[in-house]
Amino acid sequence: MFLFNCRPLMSCMTDVTKSTYLSSGKNNGIVKSSQYSTKVKHQNGTICNGHLKLKPWKKNLYSNEGYPDNYTDKSFLEELRKNLHVRKLTLLEAILGAGLITQRLCIVVIFALSFYALNCNLISPLLLLISTTSFSFIVYLLLYENCKTIPLWLMKSACAFVVSGYILSPVLKTLTETISTDTIYATTTVMMCVHLVFFDYGVSAVIVSTSLSLNAALFGSICLCSRLQTAFHVFVFITIAVQCFAVSPILLSPIKSSITMLLSFVTVTFVLCIRVSSLMSGLFILTVLFINLMCPYYFVKWHSFKDNIYGPWDEAIVQDIKIKDFHVD
Repeated sequence: MFLFNCRPLMSCMTDVTKSTYLSSGKNNGIVKSSQYSTKVKHQNGTICNGHLKLKPWKKNLYSNEGYPDNYTDKSFLEELRKNLHVRKLTLLEAILGAGLITQRLCIVVIFALSFYALNCNLISPLLLLISTTSFSFIVYLLLYENCKTIPLWLMKSACAFVVSGYILSPVLKTLTETISTDTIYATTTVMMCVHLVFFDYGVSAVIVSTSLSLNAALFGSICLCSRLQTAFHVFVFITIAVQCFAVSPILLSPIKSSITMLLSFVTVTFVLCIRVSSLMSGLFILTVLFINLMCPYYFVKWHSFKDNIYGPWDEAIVQDIKIKDFHVD
């Protein structure tokens, strides 16, 4: 047996293995940093001492190879924002906003009282027609005082409506005569509620639909026509309906909500209600107090607890791109 020291042989084999590893790793970017550590450039990062160090995470779908699908970087919540578009309202602003609903409610109540007056012969149809038309004309002159002359299209529309309404009045009177009165009143009440719910109060929302609101109100008006006595009563009633539901939003659009306007609507409507029924006037006042005092108070109180969060998890919004016009010869 021959005894010999194997350390030189092992050292030689280690050097050959390391040189082979280094030569094979030239194309992969192996860099010898010291005698005991090496760094290897990898497509997903850097191999250091046998451990793969990934590239820094980026907010890019195609630059994060090697990361798991459910990986969450520490910078993910750095873009968190709260209540960016929340506007704090005062109690007065909330009351004025609710006043728009009260104005529309007053118009609906005045329309219902007009039907009651015509149906019970409490007022002459001609007198009622002259009163409502004159009031609308005066409001138009006051609000649009810069217009010294009435537009031609407005005159044409008014004449066309008067002629068509007068011709169709006998047809509208007999249109729903076979339907029971209870059904007519219930349908009209539902249509007026639809009108109030979907009316455009100046707030952009999905529920707003001007066409649905107007059509519902006019449909409820047509349902009531069969309960009037003559065709002229129907003509007057349809004219009042058009003034209340089609003309009034246009006339009142330039008027901003104010306490004076709100009190004027409530006072006039209350005086008309109390001449018909004390119970109806009491219910009207309670409804107005609920809409204009309780609802704004709790709205402002609960609005302070609003907490909206915005961050990188929100859907991307593509902004409109304006392309300049160009001319090609």
